[in-house]
Amino acid sequence: MVKKISFGLSTREIKAAKKQLRDYQKEITQKCEELVHRLADEGVILAKVKLTQFPAIDSGELLNSIMDEPGAVLTNGARWIIYTGCEYAAFVEWGFGLRGEQNPHPDPSLANWKYDINGHGSAGWWYFKNGEWHWSGGQPSKPFMFETGRDLRNLVPKLAKEVFGSA
Repeated sequence: MVKKISFGLSTREIKAAKKQLRDYQKEITQKCEELVHRLADEGVILAKVKLTQFPAIDSGELLNSIMDEPGAVLTNGARWIIYTGCEYAAFVEWGFGLRGEQNPHPDPSLANWKYDINGHGSAGWWYFKNGEWHWSGGQPSKPFMFETGRDLRNLVPKLAKEVFGSA
């Protein structure tokens, strides 16, 4: 998407070239916005697909909570955020307890995540929910957002060529 702007040295031609340059800058900014919006939309789809590839009992709350929205605009660019508002999403992503410790997140340093912090070990623990007692030994990491980010990085060149052209 390289644009060539040619002009002479007259005041009129310089003003016209400056206008062309401003228009080109706006076009690039719009293309950046389009690119990140498309990446975010792809990211929502990828995250949902990734989540369904991990074995789990899911009510659909986490799956249906994965969304994207515009973030704070950066200088001459754009930003979109892929997120989930589900309160237990972090435990799915990072895992917890002994099972999480034995099958950790690919990069636990990202959130300084700690496993089995109460030292339950293989004994696990009991908790009360919905009027019943349940036992848990933890859960292995199911890094659906981490894998989504990795896959989105690989998609950038393809989508950038589509948005900006192969120039």
